[in-house]
Amino acid sequence: MYLEKLVLKNFRNYEVVNKDFLAQINILVGSNAQGKTNLLESINYLATGKSYRPAKEAQLIQWKKDFFYVGGKVKSRQGSTGIEITFNTGQKSLKEIKVNGLKINKLSELLGNLTTVLFAPEDLNIIKGSPAERRRLLDNDISQANPGYYVRLQQYNRILSQRNNLLKKMEHRPKSMEQLEILDQQLLAAGNDIIKKRLTVLGKLSPLTRLVQRKLTDGEENFEIKYIINKEIEVEKESEVEEILREEMRRHKNDEIRRGMSLWGPHRDDLRFSINGNDLKYYGSQGQHRTSVLAIKLAELEFFKAESGEYPLLLLDDVMSELDVNRRTQLINTIRERAIQCFITSTEDTSVDWGRNTSVKRLYIERGRIMENKN
Repeated sequence: MYLEKLVLKNFRNYEVVNKDFLAQINILVGSNAQGKTNLLESINYLATGKSYRPAKEAQLIQWKKDFFYVGGKVKSRQGSTGIEITFNTGQKSLKEIKVNGLKINKLSELLGNLTTVLFAPEDLNIIKGSPAERRRLLDNDISQANPGYYVRLQQYNRILSQRNNLLKKMEHRPKSMEQLEILDQQLLAAGNDIIKKRLTVLGKLSPLTRLVQRKLTDGEENFEIKYIINKEIEVEKESEVEEILREEMRRHKNDEIRRGMSLWGPHRDDLRFSINGNDLKYYGSQGQHRTSVLAIKLAELEFFKAESGEYPLLLLDDVMSELDVNRRTQLINTIRERAIQCFITSTEDTSVDWGRNTSVKRLYIERGRIMENKN
């Protein structure tokens, strides 16, 4: 899979872009704040229909404009696919998504037409960051590989919101217990589906990550990923999930009514990373954190390949400078040895030996303009 063409209008600091890319290595060179990350964001937006950065969609529109457009042509095993997304603040229908010219009404219908793995400097905080960051990592992968999961996740979030609203009123409306029991069962069913799917994917992703980690460390480190329900219950078997959730629902009921919030479910779960049996978050070195995150990202590539039969796009946002020589070499070798389209941002026009069989294109980014040659 690769992105053949990208078209932008009024996206971030890009007024107009119409650019073809190589199916292999595309290096985006430019000083800070020129638009390199914005370009990667637009590609990821084309794949997922949302920004991976903390921004509302209206903030993606170029200053003093009232719409943005992101379009692209994707080549894959299924052939050629055209994707177009328009966000307009001046109309009732703010967002319109088209695939091959046909308007789609659900974001889930977009997912899978273009898949991406993003590696940005903030990802190096996955190990030490909040549980929400680790859940987001897993949910994004599953949603791209299985759009039906995204639909179920949205259903779960709606039920969760309804349940939380009801819990906030329960102390003053005890007769609402019957309604709460209905929402309990709905949340249980959706939560059970979500956690089971997460465990299924972890069952594939975890051994891939372990293999990559061993390769990166010459066999010295065994990397394990465990799924933790409600921040404390380690679970491996899908058959255990429903009973655990039922017990958590029973155990927290009184406290939920008192506090007015849901205290169980996949929105409170976490992933625990360990190396040679030691919790990486608390006992790992900074170098081990970086190696482990790199291993996760490289394992994601193999996961998507196994699921769809082809590699996703790899978006590397200024991470080469964050990695030492050994980790950088391993990353370059992985890209070089596989048919992966890669977009790499860099502040320096450095030379890397990509090998004779790898095509490399350098593009220079300056104030929202993409140039073939350096000024």
